[in-house]
Amino acid sequence: MKKNRAISLGNLLFFIPVILLSYFMWNDYKDYIDEYQPSFESVYMLDEGKKLIGLAKHPVGEQYDVYLFDTDKENIMKDTTVHTNFQAGLGPATYSQDGIIIPTYDDSHGLQINYFHSTGKVEELAQDTMHLPASWRSNVYSWRGRLIVAGESDNSEWYIAQVKDGKLNKVNLAEQDLLPARPVRIDEVHGSFKNEKAVPLFSVALKNDSTAFVSGILDENGDLSVLLQSEDEGTFAAQDRAGALFAKVFGFNNAKLVRENGNYPEEASFYNADENHWGKAVPTPKPIYQARVFLLNDEEVLIAGSTAEDELNGSVMGYVFNEKSGEFQDATVLLEQLSYEILKNDQTEFYKNMDSDVLYYSGGDITAGYVDMESQEAKVLSSEQVEKWMLTESENKVSIQSFWNYVRQGGPIVINWAVWVFIILLTFLSVAVAPRMLAGTRTKKMREGKQIQGRIINMEETGLYVNERPQVRFVVQFEDEGQLKEVEIKQVISFVDPTQVGDPVLISYNRKKHKAMFITEEDLKHTAQESKPEVIKDAVLIRIERYGKVNRGEALQLHFSAAGQNYTVPVVQPIGFEYRTGERASLILIQGMARILRYGSENLEKASNQLSLQGEVIHVQKMPIVIDNKQLMLMEIIITSGADRIRKVNSLFVPQNQSVNVGTVLPVAMEIDDLQKETRLLRGKQGAVKVFSVQFDGTKGERPLADIIVEKDGVTYYIKQTIEPVHGVVAGDELWIAYDEHTKEAMIINYSSR
Repeated sequence: MKKNRAISLGNLLFFIPVILLSYFMWNDYKDYIDEYQPSFESVYMLDEGKKLIGLAKHPVGEQYDVYLFDTDKENIMKDTTVHTNFQAGLGPATYSQDGIIIPTYDDSHGLQINYFHSTGKVEELAQDTMHLPASWRSNVYSWRGRLIVAGESDNSEWYIAQVKDGKLNKVNLAEQDLLPARPVRIDEVHGSFKNEKAVPLFSVALKNDSTAFVSGILDENGDLSVLLQSEDEGTFAAQDRAGALFAKVFGFNNAKLVRENGNYPEEASFYNADENHWGKAVPTPKPIYQARVFLLNDEEVLIAGSTAEDELNGSVMGYVFNEKSGEFQDATVLLEQLSYEILKNDQTEFYKNMDSDVLYYSGGDITAGYVDMESQEAKVLSSEQVEKWMLTESENKVSIQSFWNYVRQGGPIVINWAVWVFIILLTFLSVAVAPRMLAGTRTKKMREGKQIQGRIINMEETGLYVNERPQVRFVVQFEDEGQLKEVEIKQVISFVDPTQVGDPVLISYNRKKHKAMFITEEDLKHTAQESKPEVIKDAVLIRIERYGKVNRGEALQLHFSAAGQNYTVPVVQPIGFEYRTGERASLILIQGMARILRYGSENLEKASNQLSLQGEVIHVQKMPIVIDNKQLMLMEIIITSGADRIRKVNSLFVPQNQSVNVGTVLPVAMEIDDLQKETRLLRGKQGAVKVFSVQFDGTKGERPLADIIVEKDGVTYYIKQTIEPVHGVVAGDELWIAYDEHTKEAMIINYSSR
């Protein structure tokens, strides 16, 4: 009895901190709901600044809360919701007549084209007709008052859609007589939506191996303009020819584009795209330096920048310029309220209807503004100012939703309460015992399956409790081998587990048994510890196996020997480069799979010179080569570093039991010097060049490191970078590059289409 009483008193001692913390947390929660308010992701002004629309991600559920405000009375006029999936955000916005169009994406309904009127009316224009891949935002564009969508329908039909003046028109590229063969892929012509061309272009790969270029916009009849690339015509020459043709068709002056001139002090200048020639600076009423050009509508652009050649010594100013009439309207009264850093932010946009004197602004710092350029009245509001208008009765009530919002915010009290609850669970329910006993079994099951990203679409308690914890039946939806599948997973969870429907999860899926298990962070840490990379130096290439042509390259299996061990590495050897037996390399061994770290060079980069970044896969092409159960894939990846986005094309041999799809996020290692150079060059000029010479200096990874000399308009530029071996580079090729006129440095953006 005494022993039992001692145990009971011990149990009570453990519960005292939890009881006290629960009391403090409840009081803190009551204070929280008294001041809770949503947080905006985007704000836009409407109705000449009299109204403002704000969008905030709903804390529970897959939707955005949308609020329409009266900016004079500072109150909510109307609120509604729009659907979105668990990972999609907001697409590019565009103003249209009396409202604004903002796209979102929902798994069930596809692309949602939400048309918000200044009256509070909301229309959804797509009506379940546009389903896009996971990286849907790379298929949606805002250009001169239009919203453009390029995608593939459920029945594999490629289309281009346009929203203009609140009306949606859609063209099926497989329509009779539009193209000579069935389209199999569509890509944006690089830079054409960023004023590189008078009209945005798409490149369409056809089933008969030919290429067509189509306009990114539709005419008054809802039709596209089309140009076919000749067999003996280079890619960039065909792009220029299409740009000139489409400019004429749609009434734009291809010989007098207003563009940002990269030469110091960076004034906006006229550019003749027909002759690839820069003209004079645009004669603004007052000089504008370090200028940025924003496309507004079919006739007008905003030229904004600094009053001083060095922007640190000036303030922001700007004019709306009518490209047809040559007239200017002063927008400085709005722009002077912004910093130059905001002007450079990629998320900062300006909008103007052609028949209006009102210019609207939406900033990357979540601000909104407008200026009436006739009366010179202007206003700028930040999201913090608007959020003070957001206190509503429903958010001040005690509810499960508001409590969950409070818990999600964290804080010392919540964290301490959770820690003590966790201690009790560990002590009395032996939570830590079972995982240790089952660790070996979990690892084995995890390795038997294929790691796939999924989403919880349903969860419910089974009625079974283990150590007073509920067992929950999860239904997880995922894509495998191009098919959408569902699998049930039963798991015991804690009452404080925040998992909910819509959450992304990583699972290990066993195809043969149609069974799956969740992969936790602990599993990944354990796997990472077991698979710590091992560097193998001084490996000698002893044998080469050949597996056939891959585009302009050749697939090889390299056999290396080091310290009495043999290693195999599948690679693609590009045209003009050659792996040779007897040469040495440094390899890296990850989970038993060998890859090349460096070949043909003794200068290994130090780990401190590497940055760990993330890249999102936006296109995957399976190549017809499999070596040792590894499929060769050609992927396009967008690497994000701060506000900079870098597009990379990379081939990789991927184990067949691993899934790489559009939307997959991959870790990317990049040398700091390379990242700095590429981001600097991408901010400069771009153009087509001819390759004069190519020399190789070993490899970084499986990508050959090339020294390339190119010529543009009689000027020589120098490229030093790794190349994609599937494409390759040889003298005489056409490349599309970014370049620096002063240092003569350049980098490859697009390869030759030969």
